[in-house]
Amino acid sequence: MLVALISLAALAATVYALVRAVRAMDLDKKEARSRYLSAGLFLALQAFVGVYAAVGMVENDILSALVLNAVLSALSLASACAPQMKERLAAYLGPQGRFPHPLVGAIIFVLLGGAFATLALEVPSNHNLLWMYPLCLLLEWGIVTALLGGLFLIFQRRAGVPSVLALLFFVLGLAEHFVITFKSMPIAPGDLSALSTAMAVAGTGYSYILNPFCLYGMAFAALAVYALRLAALIAPRNQGDKRALVVNLLAGVLCIAGVGAHVTMVDYYNQLNIQVYTWRPLESYYRQGFLPSFISGAQTIKPPVPEGYNIGTAKDLMAEYAEEYDAAEGASIERQQASAQFGEKKPAIVTIMNETFADLSIYQNLHAGYEGPQFYKNIPDALQRGILYVSAYGGGTCNTEFEYLTGNSMAFLGSGTYPYTIYDLARTESLPKQFRDLGYKTTAIHPNHGTNWNRENVYKTLGFDQFLTIKDFQDAEKLRGMVTDAATYDAILEMLESDESPQFIFDVTMQNHSGYETGLVPFDKQVDYPIDGMSDPEVNEYLALIEESDRALKDFLAALRKLDREVIVVFFGDHQPFFPDRFNEQWFPGEDEAAHAERLWQTDYIIWANYDVAGRDQESSVDDLSTNYLGSAMMNLVGAPMTAWEKAHVMLRRDLPALNATGFEDKSLRWYLSSAATAPEDYPKGSPVAEAIAARENLAKMQYFMMFRDGKDIYTKVFQSAANETDPNLAPGTTKIK
Repeated sequence: MLVALISLAALAATVYALVRAVRAMDLDKKEARSRYLSAGLFLALQAFVGVYAAVGMVENDILSALVLNAVLSALSLASACAPQMKERLAAYLGPQGRFPHPLVGAIIFVLLGGAFATLALEVPSNHNLLWMYPLCLLLEWGIVTALLGGLFLIFQRRAGVPSVLALLFFVLGLAEHFVITFKSMPIAPGDLSALSTAMAVAGTGYSYILNPFCLYGMAFAALAVYALRLAALIAPRNQGDKRALVVNLLAGVLCIAGVGAHVTMVDYYNQLNIQVYTWRPLESYYRQGFLPSFISGAQTIKPPVPEGYNIGTAKDLMAEYAEEYDAAEGASIERQQASAQFGEKKPAIVTIMNETFADLSIYQNLHAGYEGPQFYKNIPDALQRGILYVSAYGGGTCNTEFEYLTGNSMAFLGSGTYPYTIYDLARTESLPKQFRDLGYKTTAIHPNHGTNWNRENVYKTLGFDQFLTIKDFQDAEKLRGMVTDAATYDAILEMLESDESPQFIFDVTMQNHSGYETGLVPFDKQVDYPIDGMSDPEVNEYLALIEESDRALKDFLAALRKLDREVIVVFFGDHQPFFPDRFNEQWFPGEDEAAHAERLWQTDYIIWANYDVAGRDQESSVDDLSTNYLGSAMMNLVGAPMTAWEKAHVMLRRDLPALNATGFEDKSLRWYLSSAATAPEDYPKGSPVAEAIAARENLAKMQYFMMFRDGKDIYTKVFQSAANETDPNLAPGTTKIK
């Protein structure tokens, strides 16, 4: 209420002072009305804040209210004194002052207006600009200023249209603030395809409260508008001067065109190193600025259309591969036995994507005698196990789960792309949809915020009935402040024991998340592996966590062995931690480039059952594959009904055993970087690599069809995340995804 009082009192005082000032000028009615109108925008902003605060929609911060109203009052009075201001500026900045041409002074104020407009965009959501990279801030200022300057010149040195753009930058910053408040996600390029949906749900369940930074942003927007007005006062249009009209128009068009050429021709991701790739995109936006991050994302989200692609060709390819599967693997006695058993028993399917679980003994035992997670490595009765080639390193968890749940590969989606936050996945197949159609209850678990990677929306789209988040693990056991693997396994066991219905459960653990210099691992759980005789606290903390994961997995599988129902477990790590690259560079010099890279982009997986799967040997047979194939491999092994997409995966692996965002493997088990696929003519026809490239091209066409169909309406929609409701049939505290 104090903000309302300050704003309304300031408005009244400003109006009073404005009326007195205009009357003192002894102007005719027309000129007096013009002076009042020139202050109208700033008075309107004051009135808006006062009324908005009076209804409780502005945080009660006195300092921001005082600053905003001081700025608005001052600008209102200054606007009413425009002729006097023009004379003073002309005397100081015009031809008789410091500059030979008034346009030079105008450019100074346009540059200043661009700076204020940039701050109006950033400040409402980005509260610590000192954390922002200076060059990114400079780049954003340059883009904003060029746009404002271009409009200023195109409209013949008038301030009206560029002022509207400056206000729109503030509105965009305000929208960013509200989107972050509601979704814990920044505005992504894909959201532009869902504006109609956003407008439809904008008034439902949301409170649009302005915080102090929103008020500061409004103050900067007002200063931007006034700076542009001063630019127009210094260098007004020369009436009737056609040459000046043409010059202004051409210069303005060049400014706008320059921005367009810059954002389309400069590769932000690779050339400027502006990348939205952290596990929480907000940090990228805070460090790099809204416009640079948004442009970088926009440049990378458009999936390339495979050469020769059309819907008919993709469907035919999938049908051909499916027919081959039905005639070969699908017709085998082993597969038929497993299928009959699956249809009868409908075993529970439990997938554990274990945070940063990897066997770092592949790095020459870390020069410390490290042998890796011992229980995991010595499970004797898995259906299948091996290396899992992933498309994430050091972070990017969501891309690994995307590949597993949908069977799509990041190999065709570009670097720095995160489908969960960009693409509309409603049309693509997914394991939870598939099992839900088979009569299974589908549950996702992630003991952290459901907004991370937009999961609360994506999981609904992918077919999960319910999603357990950190809210459901408030009293759970924690390690370093993170919910333990064991706590999530206990939740799974409770679901399996309390509900006999067939279930598909997907558990994304949190225990092993970086960083690894917290020092919070209890003494009795600590390990010490001196690397080349030197102890590394970061590595030791990570390895201690992996030992805890190994111990928890041992206890979980032991409990499942005693459980009186059939359960399939798929267990894998999402990516390696961020530090093994230094070991890779130091200890493996001079080796094949692709093999060298792939060592970083691999974890491990097992497919295990607590019962004898008919037709299958449970002797932990080894088969290295990539994450996009893992779901299909599991479905094939356990006898579950398979789609044509999954059957195609099984058959593709004859020529393309594995692929990820970094490279691909041929049937001779040799790895190639992804760039090799762009030059198939470099390899002999019929060679393993040529056949792998051909299979990769076929997979690209089928995947484009599975995800994008005709390439239209491919981006993320705005979901009604606030529409969740409690269902009495679910576990206590669990939210139902509507």
